[in-house]
Parts: sequence; structure tokens; C-alpha cells
Amino acid sequence: MRILSDAIIRPFVCLWLVFAPLSLAMAGDLVRVEVYDPVQRLWHPVLVEIAETQAERQIGLMHRDVLPENQGMLFVYPQENRLSFWMKNTYLSLDIMYFSKTGDWINTAANTTPLSLNGYPSKAPAQFVLEMVAGSAKTLHIGEGSRLVIKDCHLIKTGLDFGLCSR
Repeated sequence: MRILSDAIIRPFVCLWLVFAPLSLAMAGDLVRVEVYDPVQRLWHPVLVEIAETQAERQIGLMHRDVLPENQGMLFVYPQENRLSFWMKNTYLSLDIMYFSKTGDWINTAANTTPLSLNGYPSKAPAQFVLEMVAGSAKTLHIGEGSRLVIKDCHLIKTGLDFGLCSR
């Protein structure tokens, strides 16, 4: 009887050992944010990885081949500053969207050139930067009148005063 139970249980244990850490890592890495679409007057949900340490912000979305639709990376800075991003070692064309400390949209660098060393600057001081696959800003109508809110603020380690948190 023990042989039969081992033969049945062992494959499940092996599958669990392989997939449980992956699912935990994926679940822990994604944070829910929403971006307001002033054209359709609705909020679009987006799942993001958070880049809040200097090391995480330096790597960003470099060396990625795929970025699913309605997913991206949110760069979180300790305070507002004029920011500029480049596409070094970034294989995907991205939309880079800058937001103020209150979550108000500042500007978008749309359809960036992969691997380019050109800078894509914010037009005013920004504290949050949302990167998504190129065309996302147009599809979601992110522009004048758009806002960013963070749904899972408790998952962000940076001790910021999040006026744009929505729980």
C-alpha cells in the first residue's frame, strides 16, 4: 500500500516543489495600480512590478523579451525630481509615463526606441514613472487629465506619504 501511495503522491510533490515558488514569486512581485482614462472616464487596472531601490530602478525592464499587455513596471522615487530614462539594454519599445507625487500625469515618452541611449525626460518634476509596452498610453488614453493610484500600497517598502493610495 505504501508503494502505491508514494507513486501517486510523489509526482504531485515534485510539481508543487517546482511551481509553488514560481507562483509565490509572481504573486509577490506584482502590485495593482489603476490609471484614470479621462476620455472614457474610467479606471484601467494595471499589474506592475515595483522598482523602488536604486538597484531596482537601474535595471528596470532591461533584458526583457516580453511584457504582457496591461502589465508594466512602476518606478517609485523618494521625492519629486526631474527624471530622464533611456533604453539601454531594453529590447522592447515602451511608453514611459511620468506622474507627480500626487499621481497627476505629467508627460509620456511614447513608442521609445529599443536599445537607444537617448534620454526621455520628464517635463516637470516626477515621483512615479510607469513603463508599459509601446502603445499602451494611446490605448488607455493616458494623457492630460490622467491620474495614477496605487491599490496595494502595503506591498511598497518605501516609507512614502502616499496620498495616491487607494485600498
